[in-house]
Amino acid sequence: IDRRDAVPVECRHVLGKIIIAVGTAATKSDKIPFDHDTIFTSDEMLDQSRLPRTLAVVGAGVIGTEYTTIFAALGVRITLIDKRPILLDFVDDEIADSLAYQMRENRVTLRLGEEVSSIEPINDEHGKRVRIHLESGKQIVAEKLLYSIGRTGNTHRLGLENAGITPDDRGRIKVNTNFQTAAPNIYAVGDVIGFPSLASTSMEQGRLAACHAFGLEAHSVPSLLPYGIYTIPEISMVGRSEEELTQANIPYEVGKARYREIARGQIIGDNTGLLKLIFHQETHELLGVHVIGEGASELV
Repeated sequence: IDRRDAVPVECRHVLGKIIIAVGTAATKSDKIPFDHDTIFTSDEMLDQSRLPRTLAVVGAGVIGTEYTTIFAALGVRITLIDKRPILLDFVDDEIADSLAYQMRENRVTLRLGEEVSSIEPINDEHGKRVRIHLESGKQIVAEKLLYSIGRTGNTHRLGLENAGITPDDRGRIKVNTNFQTAAPNIYAVGDVIGFPSLASTSMEQGRLAACHAFGLEAHSVPSLLPYGIYTIPEISMVGRSEEELTQANIPYEVGKARYREIARGQIIGDNTGLLKLIFHQETHELLGVHVIGEGASELV
C-alpha cells in the first residue's frame, strides 16, 4: 500500500503474506519552528529555490553528513552540529577522521559534542535567518537550517495495532531473523525496521523475506553486505572495522593504498583517497575493506 493512500486495515481478514516496506520520513520535533523556508528537513532540502550563503545542519548522521559535504562543495559555508563526539560512529575511525579532516579543509565548521537547546527564527534588516542556541552557551547564526536528526517509519496510518504489531517511538517495526513481525504472516524490511537503512541491505532483506514467506531456500551473508555513504568524498565498506576487531580480541594487520600513489587517482585529481584492507594476522583471511575517495561505493 502506498503510504500516501494508506488507510487502517483489519488485518485479521487479510489472507496470505504481507511485506511492509513503506520506508521512512524525516523526523520532526514539535519544539522546532519548521517553516519549510529557513528551517526545514532533508525531505524539503531539494525544494529550495536558491543556494544559501550559510547553512547550519543539526544532526551528523548519514543524511546530515551527506548534505553537509554536498553543499560545502557548492561553496556554502556550513556549520555541522551533533551531540555525538565523532562523525558516523559505525564507520572505521581512520576513515571517519579522514572525512572530518577533508570537511574542515572545505571550510565546514564541526560542532561535535554540542547539543541544541533552542532554535530562534530571525527577521530583521539583514533578512530572514536562524539563530541556534547550544547548551554550551554558543550561538550560531545561519541563513538556513537543515534539521536532520533521523527518520521515522511511515507506519502511523497502517492500522498495525489490528494485527498485534506495535512500532517503537520512531515508527520502526521489530522483526526476527526472518524479517517476521509479531504477526508471523506479516514481514517488514528496509528503512522501516531501522539500521542500516541502505538500498543494498534493504533489497537483500526484501529478497530474504519473500523467500521465507514462500518457503523457498535462501542463503545470505549479512556480515558481508556493503555500505555506501554518498558524502564528498564517498565512503564505502564491507566487513569489520579495526575497532570491532580490537574489541573482539582478533589479531589483525592493515594494508593501505592511497589514491595519489596510482595513475588513476592522479588522473581524476583525487589525492586524498584511501583504500584500507584489514586481514587476520595469522590466517591472512580478509576481514574488512574500507574506502574513502572518488567512486568508493563502486569499488567495494
